[in-house]
Amino acid sequence: MKKVVLLCGGQSLEHDVSLASAKSILEHVDSKKWKMIPIVIDQDGKWYFYEGIPSHIEMWYQQKHPVEDILSLLKGVDIVFPMIHGSFGEDGRLQGFLELFGIPYVGCDSKTSMICMDKEYMKMVAEKHHLPILPYQVVTKEHRKNLPNYPVIMKPANGGSSIGIGVVHQSREWSKVYQKAKNCDEKVLVEPYRMVRELEIGMLSHKGKVSFSSIGEIIKKEECYDYHHKYVQSDETVSKADIPVYIQKRVLVLAHKIVDIFHLKGFARIDFFYEEETDEIYFNEINTIPGFTTISMYPKLWEEQGISYSKLLSSILESS
Repeated sequence: MKKVVLLCGGQSLEHDVSLASAKSILEHVDSKKWKMIPIVIDQDGKWYFYEGIPSHIEMWYQQKHPVEDILSLLKGVDIVFPMIHGSFGEDGRLQGFLELFGIPYVGCDSKTSMICMDKEYMKMVAEKHHLPILPYQVVTKEHRKNLPNYPVIMKPANGGSSIGIGVVHQSREWSKVYQKAKNCDEKVLVEPYRMVRELEIGMLSHKGKVSFSSIGEIIKKEECYDYHHKYVQSDETVSKADIPVYIQKRVLVLAHKIVDIFHLKGFARIDFFYEEETDEIYFNEINTIPGFTTISMYPKLWEEQGISYSKLLSSILESS
């Protein structure tokens, strides 16, 4: 039986999402193959052991015992499973720390994690390799010159779980939506708001072979698929999108290119826009540590392929 440190919590705005993901992992991992050691990092950056499996998220804040020697702990296990979304977990800093001390972990490396986390850098790489993306601007202060025509969508350049995003329909709405995104990150990404379908595909590399899940879709009932719709309601996603076969093939071709260009490994979720009116596919973003709750899209996509949550976890843990 291999020992695995499951890192969760963290200092980002996605702290509670991470705890929910880790709870689901503990409930579904094959305990005959993997001995999980959950470590909670609180919002002050302090590390704690957690005993058992929490019955609900609030339980993570109980039964905690401080980790006295973090490095010895990490060097004493077989592998680390980072399940920390957002800053200090998904942006390459944690991965760089583990790489510095030669500690094996699952998922993308520090360079890939950093580039994919920062939407500006990710889009710059995409442009360099001629991947189809929507036009964009990055703003760091409240200016409105040379922007796309309204409506536009605004989002933090560094962030996830759809926290801080909003749509601006007219000039008087700009300041409010901008400040919402600015509260999450110094850089704010601005893109034209298009009537598109949002498609997602899971990537998994196992024993040197890259596989892709079914293509899922977010069924938006409102303008933004935000945090509430992602983690509270589960009826707005489908794990198999109703799209033409030729569109499926185009998504898969792009997904293969993206894996090679960004050097994705372990596991990740790649998101696309499909504009039916023009029949265009646009690359949107990469989530190097996607949500892992039972209603999260990533595990649901693989379940559509006949791979259970438990088997998916084993494949990820064996991928390092």
